[in-house]
Amino acid sequence: MTKTTTKTMRWKSAMRALFSALALFAVSLTSTGVRAHGGEDHSHDEQPVVETSGNPRIEATSELFEIVGIPTGAGNGKLVIHLNDFWSNAPVPKAAIDVTVGDSTIKATEKQGLYELDAPWVKTPGRYELTFAVTVGEASDLLIGSLNIPAAPAPADQHNSLWDHIAPELPQIPSIPTWLPASAGALTLLLAVLAFTSSGTMRRAGLVLASIAGMSSVALAAVMLVNAGTDGATVASAAMLDLPDSARRSEDGAVFVPKATQRLLEVTTIRTAAAGAAQKTVRLIGQVIPDPNKSGLVQALLAGRIEAPESGFPAIGSRVKAGDVLGYLLPSVQLVDQSDIRQTTGDLDRQVALAEAKLRRIEPLSGNAIPAGQVIDARIELDALRKRRAEIKPVAEREALIAPADGVIAQANAASGQVVEAQTLLFQIVDPDSLWVEALAFDGAAATGVEKNNKEAIGTTADGRKLELSFAGRGLTLRQQAVPLRFQIKGSNPGLSIGEPVTVHAPVDEPIAAIPLPRSSVVRSGNGQSVVWAHTGPERFEQRVIASEPIDADRIGITAGLEPNTRVVVRGAELINQVR
Repeated sequence: MTKTTTKTMRWKSAMRALFSALALFAVSLTSTGVRAHGGEDHSHDEQPVVETSGNPRIEATSELFEIVGIPTGAGNGKLVIHLNDFWSNAPVPKAAIDVTVGDSTIKATEKQGLYELDAPWVKTPGRYELTFAVTVGEASDLLIGSLNIPAAPAPADQHNSLWDHIAPELPQIPSIPTWLPASAGALTLLLAVLAFTSSGTMRRAGLVLASIAGMSSVALAAVMLVNAGTDGATVASAAMLDLPDSARRSEDGAVFVPKATQRLLEVTTIRTAAAGAAQKTVRLIGQVIPDPNKSGLVQALLAGRIEAPESGFPAIGSRVKAGDVLGYLLPSVQLVDQSDIRQTTGDLDRQVALAEAKLRRIEPLSGNAIPAGQVIDARIELDALRKRRAEIKPVAEREALIAPADGVIAQANAASGQVVEAQTLLFQIVDPDSLWVEALAFDGAAATGVEKNNKEAIGTTADGRKLELSFAGRGLTLRQQAVPLRFQIKGSNPGLSIGEPVTVHAPVDEPIAAIPLPRSSVVRSGNGQSVVWAHTGPERFEQRVIASEPIDADRIGITAGLEPNTRVVVRGAELINQVR
């Protein structure tokens, strides 16, 4: 083999090795950008949504207070504190809160009913032990809790390579510019070319320098990969804050309601007492009626035409007294009847005139020429004729409509010239300070219990007004297959109207043992059961299926399904019940 052929083969071998090294270097530079593998098509991959249960929070409770702290990244990191009364869930204003984190203590400031403090450490994931010293007036308490701030999850749409798992564990190396490894690679190529074009000592020196430059370029590329991997790890370790919070129902039926939502809904709770003796009541539907002893109706006795009095008809709502003239009724008489009446009237008037003349003649002669008995008979005859004439007068003349009682005009159905039939209601007079309620009991045993108990009842109008009622009596005749019960309204109740519906809660002679709760605390679940909502955690509410009996218009007695010393929602229960 000639010397020239040997040189050519060495040149080709060196160039092949150089190109292999450069190809390996290029692959190492691009390995972080291309992560698809296994022949998969990623052009249509959808970005998955990371599900979360809400913002991280700290909860702490005591016998006096309840605290929920929510970290936020706003303003370089803050901790927002909700302070509520433990039993009533009412926000506690004007409180002094000192928060201890590690060795530092920070005082929270009140802002719009909430308490805030600067907490830059919330941006760093980890577990923090916090102590809250709360002072409100003369009451003070110490609450302790843990705040666990999770790290934001890594993007799920990237396929991690082996280098992605190694790079975060490597030590941090100062970043270098991109042109530095590129320059090292160019220097390696230049030295390799010079080495293969030289001979002897120059060739060996060029190969050594080219090798050193090539290894340096590879090392610089590795430094860039390490820095890129650690930068990604730093981004992934950011705290997960300021996520949206919303009320929701969990799989076990409990409802999560954030404190902010509780304040908007004005959720209020009470502490249940031990079961005690209570009086059972029945619920009756009734209406307001006038007192029959202090009211009255004005009706037409005959068919006729209405005429107004000199002062005009009384307006509705005006007061009248018994005996006041409210109007006149001119009876309606047929033409034939009018002729007969006129004929009878004329005949009676003639007879009355003759009787009066006869009495005048014989009266002076009484006892002398004419016996006294004959004078007496003439007087009796005259009185009888006058009475017959007076009986015809109301039929032919108008009749006054007289108020039967003192009170207020409740109905006025009269107008001048109006033609009415007999028994038409023209006026109703009611005393507004003397009203009754008539209720219907469809259960005979309930009606008997109300009558036997004979205690005061409570009536509720449609607009929520309360009426004190005293039992007046029970009807013995069924009306619409129900027993009518009457109650007298005690005191003055302006604004009531005749016929206004009233719900009557009347006590019966049947004591029960129950836990009293406001009626607003009991709601219907999806399957129709009666339930109350127990406040089992600062932001957690659980259903309690209960059995109940009515106590009065405002309260209901829980006979089963609820324990004493339970926080029960009394305001906002209907809204919590609608959370899905």
